[in-house]
Amino acid sequence: MKDHDVLFRSIQGIAYISVGPLILLTASLWFTDDETAYILAHLTQIYFSVLMFFLCGSVWSFRDYDNSHYKSRIIIISLIPFAVAVTGAFFSFFINPAWGILLMLVSTFTTRHLKIINSMISLFDDSYNNLFDKISIILCICLVLIFTYWVNPYTYPLEIYN
Repeated sequence: MKDHDVLFRSIQGIAYISVGPLILLTASLWFTDDETAYILAHLTQIYFSVLMFFLCGSVWSFRDYDNSHYKSRIIIISLIPFAVAVTGAFFSFFINPAWGILLMLVSTFTTRHLKIINSMISLFDDSYNNLFDKISIILCICLVLIFTYWVNPYTYPLEIYN
């Protein structure tokens, strides 16, 4: 077995294991009563923010491995998840959670299409690109489900923020 295969499998395992609780929390929103779902929605957003902070720290640590012109790009890329988590929390706390989740959703979706990130991802193998695409899609689906919970017209959990 090649070292590349072991590295990719370990990164893939870490990615899927870290996204697993987010999927579980998102699915549990729809199978619990309204009072519990309200708490689970906030916990899901907190867990998503923790994932973003972890991603920020992981990407930030790569800046010391390469002394080329990519160092400044890596610093910029590492600050994107941090900004997504902080602004999402700010919107959730000061406006309402639906705005925070919507901002996180739009940021997560559009980040994949930024030129600076695409130029860096193109340096990796296709297996890493596919993994990045899969994880991005899973995150967006989870955020869409959380957003639809907050704007559900039948239970209307945002009424406590009015």
